[in-house]
Amino acid sequence: MVKNTVREIMGDVIPTEGLGGKVLFAEFVHNDYLFAYIGKILYNESGLQHIHVMENAFWGRMLFINNNLQFTVRDEFIYHEALVHIPVQASPKNSIKKVLICGGGDFGASRELLKYSQIEEVIIVDIDPKIPEIVKKFFPELLPENPEDPRLKLITADAYEMVKKYLQEGKKFDLVIIDSTDPDTSEVGEIQELSHALFAVDFHRMLRELCPEGIIVQQCGTPFTMKNIFVETYKIFKKVYPEKEIFCFRADVPSFGGDNAYIMRCPYENPEVPKWEELPNTFYYSHEVHRCSFGLPKFWREALKV
Repeated sequence: MVKNTVREIMGDVIPTEGLGGKVLFAEFVHNDYLFAYIGKILYNESGLQHIHVMENAFWGRMLFINNNLQFTVRDEFIYHEALVHIPVQASPKNSIKKVLICGGGDFGASRELLKYSQIEEVIIVDIDPKIPEIVKKFFPELLPENPEDPRLKLITADAYEMVKKYLQEGKKFDLVIIDSTDPDTSEVGEIQELSHALFAVDFHRMLRELCPEGIIVQQCGTPFTMKNIFVETYKIFKKVYPEKEIFCFRADVPSFGGDNAYIMRCPYENPEVPKWEELPNTFYYSHEVHRCSFGLPKFWREALKV
């Protein structure tokens, strides 16, 4: 049959669907390997960092910093619950009163910490003032149950410099959480990630003074595709903390493409055994999950023989 009208030959334009046109957004994971998402860009800005907020049919809203996925509303609870509840529950019951979060301007870690009535103070120090604003507007799920909780304090500052200041003031913490973007892995010396200084020996030496008897935990990427970050972070811990106090645990975060690694300095015995009551208002963490999280794949343990 011969097409004889313009309408039959040419396609109609895609109808407008509201705020944001649909795009294909790709995130490079490794050489010639990427994750791609179809959705709407709801927000983007290039200030201290390149920030994108995307709406995807499966993952929901997603936050990208410097084109790297930070979290999705569908599975962020796994990352944040592992980051917080495993170190808290590894400590003696009710021993954690004061907590410092380096980074963490998305509020997810603070949301989990404030579920413990025994914790008296949670300080977030994040360098980018835009992240808290964006989360309040686009990701209210990450906010604490009571966003005005008097125990929570948000400071817009460089965590590296703030730790220096706290040392000068003689301040001490029971738990320090480094909840940041991944460090730079550039081979040409161009530092893009603002978190780069938080993955350094001198920073951890300051943390050891700031939190001399407590727990220090740092997220360090997905080892299957980020082995260098995993191994180098472990090397830093070995240079600063006694080897017997260094532990690694994991959590499978689907949007990250595999198990995410966390390295922890814990001076207490048997951190794989939870010591606080199990909270009812979690979706991933349980005492059973806590114990299992310290079971590492054999190839992880081989990588850590450095």
